[in-house]
Amino acid sequence: MSQVRKSETLKDSVTEMTQVRESETPEDRVAEILSRLPPKSLMRFKCIRKSWCTVINNPSFMAKHLSNSVDNKFSSSTCILLHRSQMPVFPDRSWKREYLWSMINLSHDSDEHNLYYDVEDLNIQFPLEDHEHVSIHGYCNGIVCLIVGKNAVLYNPATRELKQLPDSCLLLPSPQGGKFELESTFQGMGFGYDSKAKEYKIVKIIENCEYSDDERTFSHRIALPHTAEVYVTTTNSWRVIEIEISSDTYNCSCSVYLKGFCYWFASDDEEYILSFDLGDDIFHRIQLPYRKESGFLFYGLFLYNESIASFCSHYDKSDNSGILEVLEIWVMDGCDGVKSSWTKLQTLGPFKDNENLLTFWKSDELLMVTSDNRAIPYNSSTGNLKYIHIPPIINKVMGFEALIYVESIVSVK
Repeated sequence: MSQVRKSETLKDSVTEMTQVRESETPEDRVAEILSRLPPKSLMRFKCIRKSWCTVINNPSFMAKHLSNSVDNKFSSSTCILLHRSQMPVFPDRSWKREYLWSMINLSHDSDEHNLYYDVEDLNIQFPLEDHEHVSIHGYCNGIVCLIVGKNAVLYNPATRELKQLPDSCLLLPSPQGGKFELESTFQGMGFGYDSKAKEYKIVKIIENCEYSDDERTFSHRIALPHTAEVYVTTTNSWRVIEIEISSDTYNCSCSVYLKGFCYWFASDDEEYILSFDLGDDIFHRIQLPYRKESGFLFYGLFLYNESIASFCSHYDKSDNSGILEVLEIWVMDGCDGVKSSWTKLQTLGPFKDNENLLTFWKSDELLMVTSDNRAIPYNSSTGNLKYIHIPPIINKVMGFEALIYVESIVSVK
């Protein structure tokens, strides 16, 4: 009897699949095939046939392509977007900062012993004045949120699409001097997707102060409450929102987005996690594990297996080498953006050099950067290191930033 039921169930499944395939149109089959291709191919195909361009530009197709990319159905490799800078000095002693971007695809063979990689350098040219900076402040669904000079920018490296956002409604021009003139400076920014409103949002945190003397010296600086604003892509505008954090808060890191929340590593009298609910426009404070009594300090955030993770480190102070002695990885339990407990995932080290952690790219694989500015994958289980050959650069490279990147065709417009 059981065997008959299994046979009937299998027959019903086959019949259902046949009916689905028979109901598919040629356009559906084309869309299915296209949804498995990388963005670079899709950008070329848009120019080949008008009907393909229509399919690729359809929001439902973009969502399907993103879903395939996020699930990593058709690739066994992990892509890392690497950003760094150099400052060439010219014969007249003038200088200009140059920014370098690379896509690094990392993968292992079937027995997990051999690491393979390829590096693609991206020629990204942002409109910059000579001494202006570029920094990453958020990432979501293939779109990177940047500060380019004084401007907030959304950029999709896979499609090379760029959008400069309208001017902030809270950042004021720097005052030329005088007592008690309000000074506002950029503190931090986050970017993510609001699944309730089905739109992308950017939140910006502004630090405010004034000075009690005409020279505006730091000793006479008076910290004022922070302010915040949200940008919505569908309206292309900023609006002011409430924020209640200590006026002494500083060091808001590059944000990490996960499940409707933006997270920052921040500090005032202590280190903590600042989170922002993109659906309700509310900030929350999340405590970090207390490790100061053991000489550990927390430094940043990253994603680990769909959870928020942070790391703290202990350096060898016996000499001035600054060698990283021990690194602890802590993972947040139940990431609801409001409150959470922490679990220590693993302890790494001691290290032979002054390596700094950039990100996790697999459960036991880290990407680190050495004191001589070389990127290295580090296997935490075996302790093996492998240098990634990135084409040599004459000038000293600095300011490494890295994030796990999923290529998409999501539009920034």
